[in-house]
Amino acid sequence: MKLQRSLAAAAAAATAFVEVAQAHCYIYSVYVNGVDTGTFEGIRTPAYNGPAPYGYANSPVKDLDSIDMRCNVLGDHQVPHTIQVQPGDNLTMDWHHDARTATDEVIASSHHGPAMVYLSPDPPADNSFVKIWEEGKYAQGEREREPGKWATTSDIAASGGKMNVRIPQGLKAGFYLLRAEMVGLHEADASYLKNPMRGAQFYPNCVQLEVLGDGEVELPEGVSFPGAYKWDDPGVVYDVYCSTKTTTTAPCTTTYEIPGPTVWSGAWAATPSVELGAMSGASRAASWDTWIVNSVVTSASAGAVLGSSTYEPQWSTAYQTPAPTA
Repeated sequence: MKLQRSLAAAAAAATAFVEVAQAHCYIYSVYVNGVDTGTFEGIRTPAYNGPAPYGYANSPVKDLDSIDMRCNVLGDHQVPHTIQVQPGDNLTMDWHHDARTATDEVIASSHHGPAMVYLSPDPPADNSFVKIWEEGKYAQGEREREPGKWATTSDIAASGGKMNVRIPQGLKAGFYLLRAEMVGLHEADASYLKNPMRGAQFYPNCVQLEVLGDGEVELPEGVSFPGAYKWDDPGVVYDVYCSTKTTTTAPCTTTYEIPGPTVWSGAWAATPSVELGAMSGASRAASWDTWIVNSVVTSASAGAVLGSSTYEPQWSTAYQTPAPTA
């Protein structure tokens, strides 16, 4: 009975904050040259923050100093499958909020912001993440007092959640983590460091890759996560809705500086979309029996809590083959 009451309490707590979870997002699948590798295959999906059916796994990361900035919550946990690719392959990340459907909102229309993709050897180390693609504000508003056109809303969400990138030409064979990220700036007029109720919202998601072939190009020195973004970066603290206001205390900034380093010169200059084949796998996430709240991981079965433990990130320093599915 005590365990069951614990589960009920966790569900009640989850219900209290699930209502503030707006249209956030994460990667549901990856297409390689237009072929779907399967729902959640090779993707380190963020952990849930409450028991089924109340919790959700698409919360943003707002603390720039958190290890969750690397690959999101429990991002150090490997998944059984690793996606095999070749240099030059086209990858299409399929981002969604609730389900892999044409009617899914992907991300709230208010969540304007940039999108970026990084690549790192697996496991990552200090200064190992190299930016290979980015898109920010790419056009001004067509009418007065519009926020303009942004990667997250006007491009990716408008394309059904599709984000395109190519594996760098001649990249050396090995295991890599692809870190894709969307950023919502709708509350970024204030820094989270100064006002935890606001701040830019980051949605990082990592994909396990194995690059095949006989390439000899190694990634250059990159940046670290956490550490790549600073609290005073102009792309982190930014009033995306300034231009929509009838009165302002200062002139609006019409340009936007994407956070982080510049795109690596070895990355492809263009990342065109490719024709996609049929979807493979479920359209929605299955029910779950493990979640994390305030660094405490809880497991349950058949409606009863089995146990809990304190989570401490344990990123390895050498590549380890993922354990197969039980």
